[in-house]
Amino acid sequence: MLIIGREIGQAVIIGGNVKVTAIQFASKLKLAIEAPDDIPIDRVKPDVVKKLRKNYKIIGDTIQIGDSIKVTILQTETKSLRFAIDAPKEVAIYREELLENKASFNQQPAQIS
Repeated sequence: MLIIGREIGQAVIIGGNVKVTAIQFASKLKLAIEAPDDIPIDRVKPDVVKKLRKNYKIIGDTIQIGDSIKVTILQTETKSLRFAIDAPKEVAIYREELLENKASFNQQPAQIS
């Protein structure tokens, strides 16, 4: 399980084609999922509590993406947001801003002096 810090409006990219964003809807925090139509998205009961070592509070639904990925919004004692992502090791998970930086770096021409 990967636990990664996020703020409202920030996203992670899972497997290269699924974007998960923390959004605020009224006074509640939700997960917005952008995924291809052939990937099933379901709300499930959170089972992540058993695996956590620190004092986290589950503050949103757990979302099942496909057959093997689950994402839950957590909050720390200091009110920081975290995504708890339970996915197979071979699935790449990136913070969106790092993936954008990597793409722009790869598009820049090489400068050799």
